[in-house]
Amino acid sequence: MQLSKDLRKKLVSEFRYCAEKMSKEKDFRKKVFFFSSTEEVVSSAINFEYDPQLVLIELVLDVATGTIAHRIDMIQSEKDTSIEIIDGLFDKLYACLNELAVSLEENQDTYKTLEKIAELAHATTDKGYYLYTKGLEKT
Repeated sequence: MQLSKDLRKKLVSEFRYCAEKMSKEKDFRKKVFFFSSTEEVVSSAINFEYDPQLVLIELVLDVATGTIAHRIDMIQSEKDTSIEIIDGLFDKLYACLNELAVSLEENQDTYKTLEKIAELAHATTDKGYYLYTKGLEKT
């Protein structure tokens, strides 16, 4: 990515802060809140320094946040409790945010980490959970 050192440093700091807050929270909604904050940070960064990889990061984080938040809402409102949150979902998302921070810090590609985030979010959908129970999704 063609980002200034200053912006890269700010993004890394924010990703690590959100990951740390997620790891300490017990409430799923608060975990999702801190996860969603990373998308907001990236969205703001794009206004200052455009890079196509930042756009991809923003979109993956946005869709993942919405997908996971929807599943939690369905479970908590008891509208659909047939699909559970997979074991360790938030620990894995926490690890992914830290991976993104390292990738940004070292100016490495983020695709594999974004792929993991997408798969974790997908596991909270009907089809994704089904594939997860079959062992096809290796989240």
